[in-house]
Amino acid sequence: MKAAIYARVSTDEQATKGNSIPEQIDRGQAYCKAMGYVDVDVYIDDGYSAKDMNRPDLKRMLDNSNKYKLIVTTKVDRLCRNLLDLLTIVDDFDSNQVAYASVSESFDTSTPAGRMVLQILGAFAEFERERIRERVKDNMKSIARKTNKVLARPCFGYDIIDGQYVINQEEAEHLRNMAQWAIEGWGALKIAKALKGVTTKEGKPFSEGSVRKLLHRETIAGMFVYNRTYNHKGKILTRPKEEWIINENHHEPIIDKETFEQLQLALNSRGIAKKQADNERWLLSGMVTCEHCGSKMVGQHRKKGKREYFQYLCSNYHKKGGCFRHYINRNDIEELTIKKVLSFEVNTGSKEFVSLDASRVEDVDLNELQEKLKKINKKMQRQIELYEDEEISREDFREAKARIEKDRASLLEEIEKAKEGSNVQLQKKLKSRIDNLKDDLLSDDRSKAKNAIRQLVHQVKVTNGDSFNVVYKL
Repeated sequence: MKAAIYARVSTDEQATKGNSIPEQIDRGQAYCKAMGYVDVDVYIDDGYSAKDMNRPDLKRMLDNSNKYKLIVTTKVDRLCRNLLDLLTIVDDFDSNQVAYASVSESFDTSTPAGRMVLQILGAFAEFERERIRERVKDNMKSIARKTNKVLARPCFGYDIIDGQYVINQEEAEHLRNMAQWAIEGWGALKIAKALKGVTTKEGKPFSEGSVRKLLHRETIAGMFVYNRTYNHKGKILTRPKEEWIINENHHEPIIDKETFEQLQLALNSRGIAKKQADNERWLLSGMVTCEHCGSKMVGQHRKKGKREYFQYLCSNYHKKGGCFRHYINRNDIEELTIKKVLSFEVNTGSKEFVSLDASRVEDVDLNELQEKLKKINKKMQRQIELYEDEEISREDFREAKARIEKDRASLLEEIEKAKEGSNVQLQKKLKSRIDNLKDDLLSDDRSKAKNAIRQLVHQVKVTNGDSFNVVYKL
């Protein structure tokens, strides 16, 4: 009869103290000998957590489980700390008629009582793991909020010295070049090719994906964002932004925050044009839309004799026969759009010509006012519940309602003023960007003009092929 011993420690440090690998093997072999097993195989996962089943020797043992009559660990939590995984493993053992035994807990799964004890111990092991995880997470959040300690993977452009990010000047110079190229309109693939011979922190050549990921990292602008993502059943999901912990001045930046914002705008703006991002023939790729059906208007080039025609045509009509045939001359719409952008002025009395993405306005005062509004609404709901439960009189309810409604009206007025202020600030920021990109907008180099336009314009809405409206990007 053959048996197997499974030994595991969660980190390299644990291997030198406490419940070490050699100790687990010795205790397992003594147990097997006492039970009459002489032929024993040993499986070891050194430095692996029991949070899931993604462990090489555990997988190997499970694949070979039909060779054994008994599988032994010193404790249940050596095998796993997740109850569902534990029951899955034991069920797999049962299907192969393999008994499982824990030396410390003194039970085996060959008896109903043993299986019951196993499930109880498994539940406690999972509970303890979740408690440890919760305590560690709370501690990490505290460190992220209150210190400049590095809690993330190494970032190109920095070295980690004494737990702090310190600029690596050679890498930082490459990173500044990458940012400048992206702002000038280069795509991630073109940047990766220009970095021939330069490697990532992992020692690999830069790829299109690694360039894009690096240039989106707030780390390069001196910021640190923690608690942004979490792992759920093997998938990386993003938490709501209000749950993120953002340390604005975590370490010395390689590029300033204003340049970082411009960089994000340049990177994201290429997505509008997609495959046409580097096509100089059409300056407004992906931006022109039909006001009648909402479809994109695509570039169409045709020849008639010696003459060439460049037009933006409704794609719904062109591809599906929907809408109706209407188009606008390329040169006319591009020149008029650039002229319209250059004539932009801040208008405090109107918002009609500017598309505002309120979710990107990080105005602390406005956020505070909105939180106050939520509290007032909760207070009103509480008064309604008290009245329905007959804990307060009708007269008391009326007085409370009048007082709360007055506070709400005052707060709503403050919120509107705050939003108006945010709108003006965004318009001023847009005006500044237009002034900075003026030379590129007027350049004979169409690639420069195209890059500048897509950083400023979100949409150009065309009606009947002869009138248009510009929606700005903020």
